Amino acid sequence: MTKTFAQIETTLPHSRKLRQLNHGQRWAYLCAHLTPLGGFIGLFRYPRAVWADDADLSASELDVAIQKMADIGLLSFDHDEDFVRIHSWFLKKNAPENASRMASIAADYADLDAPDELILTSAAEFTVGALKRAQRWKPDSVEWAKLRDVFKPFLATMRHNFEDDFHAALADQLVGQNRAVRVELCALMPSLQHHLEAPCPHPAHTVGAHDTKTRRHLDETETRKDENYTDQNSSENVQPFTSLSFAEVGSAEKGTKTQGPRTQTIEAARRIGAIP
Repeated sequence: MTKTFAQIETTLPHSRKLRQLNHGQRWAYLCAHLTPLGGFIGLFRYPRAVWADDADLSASELDVAIQKMADIGLLSFDHDEDFVRIHSWFLKKNAPENASRMASIAADYADLDAPDELILTSAAEFTVGALKRAQRWKPDSVEWAKLRDVFKPFLATMRHNFEDDFHAALADQLVGQNRAVRVELCALMPSLQHHLEAPCPHPAHTVGAHDTKTRRHLDETETRKDENYTDQNSSENVQPFTSLSFAEVGSAEKGTKTQGPRTQTIEAARRIGAIP
């Protein structure tokens, strides 16, 4: 479906990252938001020739703009396949507001022919952004059951496709999020808790006091242990993830990955009327 509108926060002109770009580069960034090629997940193929024409830049000027935007964290771009992913897409205006919209977006990832790294990071941001938005719902809302029906198969498929890389991507997206988002996500995907609780892979002397990300994960892990929330939520909301046997996985190479969160996610989306 061609995108006919875009949602952009009015605070964008005050963005510190955007202010690091010149006017031509800022317009190129806005073109990535506005192009009808963009779809609704912030991950799409944007041929450089088309992008340069939209932004009224030469090919070399656009390449410089893309590199600058990537360096400051506004987007990622795959030069081999001309795919762009706009960062923080699901953490701001494009966060889905209800379970039906979440199911529709989850279905968009089915058979998505994009570079693995971009799918991985986009799916992780979508998951965290959706759960963050859902915190506005009432605790007894029927939307929660619909959300869990959609995200359980979605997360299981992504876990199968990308293995522990998906855990790492989710952990990165969880930095700075509130406890409720972490609780819900670990309940939906218990294997993530084991990843967050795993010892740091680096020698102790290489982790300095400045490594706030590592320290934060360790501190939050201790809090989770004290409250023992995961065991309770896991038994109520989701069956523990079971690793596939070697016979099922075959050679265990990523080349055998499932193409998107196909059957179960789409069926769940149809049950709640998110897609036809």
